[in-house]
Amino acid sequence: MCIVKGKDEDLCQNYIRVLAIPAQGSLLSCGTNAFRPLCRTYSINGNNYTVETEKPGQAMCPYDPTHNSTAVFVDNELYSGTVADFSGLDPIIYREHLQTEQYDSLSLNAPNFVGSFTQGDFVYFFFRETAVEFINCGKAIFSRVARVCKWDKGGPNRLKNRWTSYLKSRLNCSMPGDFPFYFDEIQSTSNLVEGRYGHANSKLIYGVFSTAPNAIAGSAICAFSLQEISDTFEGNFKEQSGLNSNWLPVNPLNVPDPRPGSCHNDSRTLPDLTLNFKKTHSLMDETVPAFFGSPILTRVSTMYRFTAIAVDPQIKTPGGKTYDVIFVGTDHGKILKTVNAESADSNKKVTSVVIEEIDALQTNEPIRTLEIVRTTQYDTPKDGSYDDGKLIIVTDTTVLAIKLHRCSSEKITSCSECVALQDPYCAWDKIVGKCRSHGAPRWSEENVFYQSVATGDHAACPSGKMAKDANVVERQGYRDLEYDPQRPFRDQPADKIQFNSENYNDKGPQITPDLINAQYTVETLVMAVLAGAIFALLVGFITGYFCGRRCHKDEDDNLPYPDTEYEYFEQRQNVNRIQAEPKLLPQVEEVTYAEPVLLPQPSSQNKMQHSPKNTLRKPMGHHHGVNSETLFQFQPDNYNNARDNYRGRDNFGTLRSHQVYL
Repeated sequence: MCIVKGKDEDLCQNYIRVLAIPAQGSLLSCGTNAFRPLCRTYSINGNNYTVETEKPGQAMCPYDPTHNSTAVFVDNELYSGTVADFSGLDPIIYREHLQTEQYDSLSLNAPNFVGSFTQGDFVYFFFRETAVEFINCGKAIFSRVARVCKWDKGGPNRLKNRWTSYLKSRLNCSMPGDFPFYFDEIQSTSNLVEGRYGHANSKLIYGVFSTAPNAIAGSAICAFSLQEISDTFEGNFKEQSGLNSNWLPVNPLNVPDPRPGSCHNDSRTLPDLTLNFKKTHSLMDETVPAFFGSPILTRVSTMYRFTAIAVDPQIKTPGGKTYDVIFVGTDHGKILKTVNAESADSNKKVTSVVIEEIDALQTNEPIRTLEIVRTTQYDTPKDGSYDDGKLIIVTDTTVLAIKLHRCSSEKITSCSECVALQDPYCAWDKIVGKCRSHGAPRWSEENVFYQSVATGDHAACPSGKMAKDANVVERQGYRDLEYDPQRPFRDQPADKIQFNSENYNDKGPQITPDLINAQYTVETLVMAVLAGAIFALLVGFITGYFCGRRCHKDEDDNLPYPDTEYEYFEQRQNVNRIQAEPKLLPQVEEVTYAEPVLLPQPSSQNKMQHSPKNTLRKPMGHHHGVNSETLFQFQPDNYNNARDNYRGRDNFGTLRSHQVYL
């Protein structure tokens, strides 16, 4: 039936899109089931699975396996953001018996869901959608965060199956300035992270954003505070008073009480005024700002865009500072490992440090999901190493696990190389004399382990300054190894990262510090540019001089047809000569034309008549007889006045006029 409805055979399979653990020993699974969503609850007993319940998965699982959906299991209830029909035109945020308004662009306007989580009394959803508030100015995609109350029971009467607490707000991930540059399309979110940033504790959610597919290719990582998200939902509402009006904030005096969108003990008792206001005012006026004031990392690259994100929170370094280590997947199969070097000291500044760029995949498949899985405790060694987790990489065809760090690589042989990594997982053990990873004995002692995430330079390392200078470009977050001429092709062994699937083990790709040594100073480059400019000027001057001498001509040579006796030039000379005399306006005799009469073919006895010389103008005689040397003759004029003496005829019968002044 799926194929009959026009779907591709590959899509008409069963793709698992929802997995949740309702209770210990139980598993909830929902699949597309050839565009007929189906959910089952399994009982797990050792290696055996037994089906307990089965029900339709409509509104819990998408029909199309390529559709962007999300789900989270909270308090024995499944909250989902997906579509509820075969065509994918009915978006929905659903919990059993409750849903958003159907076919209402004010609630959901063609959304693509990317993540969800729960915190406190609310469940939060992240998605991108067509911006209804921008519709009068064109079409645009905005990133959103929406929330619903876990205790929502629906409204009274006809609203008993509708959310009474649904609200949404825009996420602002942009480069700050007078004219901000926006990354409007959210692609993925991390789990909720709680930690200390600067001098305060905060709960953050990280997300990757990108520009539109037909715009300048760009991606960014932004963090958002849960407190600022909650403050936005407590702010002003946004409304459009008329069809052609702008969207403006609602006057707080016009907001009914109890406030729409809040949690209530029994939402079925809410007054109609509150419910009707919420139905048309689900959008908030204020946007959620980026936590650190700007994106943590931005990339402008035609080779890839960010697609997935995972965060290992609050990794403690020697000295007591903590950092969030961020892993980002791309649509080109790359893994970027980055950190904000200022996060331990300030929550208003960003210094991007790209620790690694890993080609972990043999192909350029898009990375769909990243997940961090812990295998051992921090202080528990395993087989002599101190590995404390794995990064799970999921693509359409592959599931791969790699280490979170490569601190123990044999290519890292000195203190400066280890510190220059700026990796919170790695520090130089001065007692053992090697680079070791997070979780090693005495890790928190700063006099035993040398590390500097902020600068990549430590005073105790002999070559610390060189390592710092070499890593400046990485800390700015703009280096793109795809354009590095020193980097080999994918099929060749790389100096920075080596990966071979044949002898691959769980240690993952290997890494060494990437030192970039400057070959020319600024003074040398300036002198080279000046010398090149002066040389170009000299060559241009000499070439122009010789070309001018070679191509020079006299002024007489430039006159057109100097030897041709044209009456045009004679008339111009006569006119110039006559106009030079200051007289009254002259009476000019009109020029008349006589029609030429073609003579019979002359006798062939005189062969000179066919000579080209015969075509030249001959002196005019005083007789009117037939001239054998002329080609044309004209009938005599009927005018026999004295002015005929001033007339002359040319060989083509034109009566030449002389100007007579009275």
